[in-house]
Amino acid sequence: MSPERRVSRGRFAALVTLAVLLRAAAASAAGAGAPTNGTAPAERRLAEGRALLEAGRLEDARRSLQAALELNPKLAEAHDQLGFALGRLGRTQDALAEFRIAVQLRPDLFEAHYHLGATLWWTRDLEGALAALQSAVALRPKHAEARYYLGLTLKQTGRLERAVQELRRAAALDPRLPAAQLQLGVALREMGDAEGAVAALRAARALDPNLADAANALGLALMEKGEAEEAVRTLEALVRKDPRNTTARLNLGTALLQKEDLDAAVNVLQELAQQAPSSAQAAYNLGLAFKQKDEFAAAEAELRRAAALDPALPEAPFTLGVVLWQTGRGAEAADAFREAVVRRPDYGEAHYMLATVLKQSGDLDGALKEIRESLRHRPEAADAYLGLGQLLQQKGERSEAAAAFAEADRLNKKKADLQAATFALSRGRGQLKAGDARGALAAFREAVGLAPENGAAHFALAQALARQGARAEAQRHFEEAHRLAPYLSVPEARD
Repeated sequence: MSPERRVSRGRFAALVTLAVLLRAAAASAAGAGAPTNGTAPAERRLAEGRALLEAGRLEDARRSLQAALELNPKLAEAHDQLGFALGRLGRTQDALAEFRIAVQLRPDLFEAHYHLGATLWWTRDLEGALAALQSAVALRPKHAEARYYLGLTLKQTGRLERAVQELRRAAALDPRLPAAQLQLGVALREMGDAEGAVAALRAARALDPNLADAANALGLALMEKGEAEEAVRTLEALVRKDPRNTTARLNLGTALLQKEDLDAAVNVLQELAQQAPSSAQAAYNLGLAFKQKDEFAAAEAELRRAAALDPALPEAPFTLGVVLWQTGRGAEAADAFREAVVRRPDYGEAHYMLATVLKQSGDLDGALKEIRESLRHRPEAADAYLGLGQLLQQKGERSEAAAAFAEADRLNKKKADLQAATFALSRGRGQLKAGDARGALAAFREAVGLAPENGAAHFALAQALARQGARAEAQRHFEEAHRLAPYLSVPEARD
């Protein structure tokens, strides 16, 4: 997905991080109160510094905390709170140094590990943040914000399955934390669980209706779930609320394209092109809208502009190649497809289209090379196996052609079975809602039989079996569902 369509992390981080750290500082200060005469001098200055921090008097807090450390350089809590004050004053590296000293002095001090981890995350040292946050969570397992930051860091380092687990725990520990639901939804969408993503993102919006990133992410998840109508409504509301939100406007144009409301899509995307003239994704989506309207000259102009604006965007030359091929310019189309595979060598669809153009021009050897390259990147593409069979047949290689045609038939049947399994799964869910447990169970078994690699079908069957008390069989299907789709959680086995 292009950068313009990703959920913005920078704006979200700026809103969340300070609030979370402030909450942690307040918790540390709770009960500290004003210094008393019976307290040692260093502890009195520490308590004074905490109170000043809570009051927002940062420079005064810094002076008090440094005074505490002059009295007792090994007071870990003072190093931690000084680090917090320095961080809020913008002295990030000094803050990190203080947090590290605090951790060394008191390896059991949760706040120091947590502040160190959150600040390292803020500075984009994700691996360093990960180690510190894991230590924080080990010290205080029920701290929602620490779990949240750990989950966020895991997500941003590509450990999606573990990220989802931590973000779910954070949301369970603090059901009022919209950030946890937002990032859980984003992580689930990245894992392919559009349904779970929609549920989490709706929860985030319910907690904070002004969270624009949640609305944007919800619009994307609804599109991926095939609910273009609701996606359009969600994104239209966001654009009305914030007309300058170019990401929302881009996503709205995409949703309108999916809904096949092409005139509305063109209007939205033209407004966006004026608002963000250097956006390659906006130009590309506008070109795509013109293509779907069969306005090929306008489509070509926008696609060429998109390709020039972003030399790393492979979709622009690919779709330009399709337009050129549709308008009878095969040689130009071949050049565009070649540019697409230069930009993205594993672009199977571009290799396939290049093979199609080369075949039409009579270059069978070139076409054969490209279609084999396409299959290397799309081994489940029935259309490519069909094209391979046709090319081999033209070259007189009958046995190899027959094998390619057979594989195309197998893949087409598999695709049909998957569609039938999806229908059976939907039917079973409907029967379950209507109270027909036996009919639902049969439908879920049918779905699993048709598509044994469909994790959702195994999960639905497992849930139905568990309701009927067939726990051992249910557990097997839960585990298979989790293997196929790791975002699906596996209940613990019971005797």
